[in-house]
Amino acid sequence: MTRAEATGGWRDDHRVIELLDEADLLHVAVTTRRGVHVTPAVFEREGRRLWFVTPRRSVKAKAIRRHRLVGGLVQVGDRALMFNGRARVVDPLTGRGISLGRVFDLPFAGLGYLGRNHKHAVGTVRDHKAPTLPLSRVIVSIDVARIALLEGHRVAATWGRWERLDLLIHGSPPEACPPDLESVPPSVRRLVSNGDAAVVLGWQSTSGPLALPGRWRLDTGLVETSGAAMVLAGAGSASAACITAERSGHRLKTKRGLLLAGLGRARRDGETAHVAIDQERITWWEGEASRTVAGAPS
Repeated sequence: MTRAEATGGWRDDHRVIELLDEADLLHVAVTTRRGVHVTPAVFEREGRRLWFVTPRRSVKAKAIRRHRLVGGLVQVGDRALMFNGRARVVDPLTGRGISLGRVFDLPFAGLGYLGRNHKHAVGTVRDHKAPTLPLSRVIVSIDVARIALLEGHRVAATWGRWERLDLLIHGSPPEACPPDLESVPPSVRRLVSNGDAAVVLGWQSTSGPLALPGRWRLDTGLVETSGAAMVLAGAGSASAACITAERSGHRLKTKRGLLLAGLGRARRDGETAHVAIDQERITWWEGEASRTVAGAPS
């Protein structure tokens, strides 16, 4: 692992910029009253900030208004960027969250967002027939404070101040139960039906909420993720946690996913960590419809 703070910052590293330019989605980790919550968003990069748009009544928007420290994950293949930063909700209708020094940047940021995500924007407009669509959205700006480049489970480079605390218990994977997905529609359940699904793991750490790349093995109920990244962020062996699996096309009606949440337990073996989550609730969504069901696994 290399520390790259002295090189001029992550914005000068071609690996970081190429990954941000290639990625389709940003997974955002926020802190809610019930624990960490991770969901995807299309985004745009502007300087050291990342922008995305979300419904004003979304869990993300409500959580950020209470807790501005967020985590994020951008990934392409086995390369990923994990970061923390402070987020701000910007409401174009009321002007809330718009600082005087940033007011003139908003139109340019909006143009950049639409240019990068024009297929998603057009698809959302086509599927959302209500004329009030623009009024139902707010902008979220994230000032990236620290960022790490992951290659598989290895931390390849870091920027900013990370905790670097090994708080994880070392040893065999924790006991886990396969998840109970009976309440999830078959079209959503297929996201993880191959038994080894690519997911994003949400975890709380001393650095703030984290979004980590993972593989979810349904036969054991365990998630495999980067133990090195968890140590970098000062993540402990127990945390409020979630697993998010999703698939997002350009049309609003093609977006679907599930989020399983509960108490997480982690064990580290070298650069790899194995995580079990004691299921407390599961949320699934298709388009703009969503449902949350409470319950433990069978």
